[in-house]
Amino acid sequence: MEEQRTFWSWFERNEARFRDIEVPEKEQLLDELLDALHEYCPHLWFETGRAEDGHNELIISAEGDTRHFSAVRTLVAAAPSIPGWRFIAFKPGSGFGFVTDYEGITFSPEAAWFMPLRSASDPTGLGVRVGYAHYDAAREQAFLTGTFIMLECAIGELALAEQVQYIEVMALPSSPESSGYLPLPELAGLLVAEVPSKGSAS
Repeated sequence: MEEQRTFWSWFERNEARFRDIEVPEKEQLLDELLDALHEYCPHLWFETGRAEDGHNELIISAEGDTRHFSAVRTLVAAAPSIPGWRFIAFKPGSGFGFVTDYEGITFSPEAAWFMPLRSASDPTGLGVRVGYAHYDAAREQAFLTGTFIMLECAIGELALAEQVQYIEVMALPSSPESSGYLPLPELAGLLVAEVPSKGSAS
């Protein structure tokens, strides 16, 4: 308990400085916040910014590493109530309507297809095979990493880590549907609905 109290005491003393980080000393501010967070747990990371409703948000993340999920939950559960702030455990999903790039490769969820994979030894586990029309086998690792980033943005850190056990990538067949592929946005329908884990905001 003492470690999370130390972090939140520090944050309460300094939170006004993080309400608008688009300032010349932005990098210094972010480094200070990361240093304070790493005093609590060196395996956690954060995102911060202002939401559309005007609240400032601090998202605490373990970057998908389930070994440190309990540290995320414990810290956010101990968050104080600070007017204008919302504290969120794990990076939330933002849906499938975006395009992102990784190492020069474009990833568009609405243009990608996937095939659900089930294991006979673990029928409750879900794997996904993601197919791309522009797939390049010589860049398999870049496609895998980009796919992880895309899926995390789409469905959220917690859902990806706890509900998707396996990811593979390959070239999209010329007739995806007849080959057993589904449009990637339909992945959301296979996932167990989650209750967002958030600190209170005033």
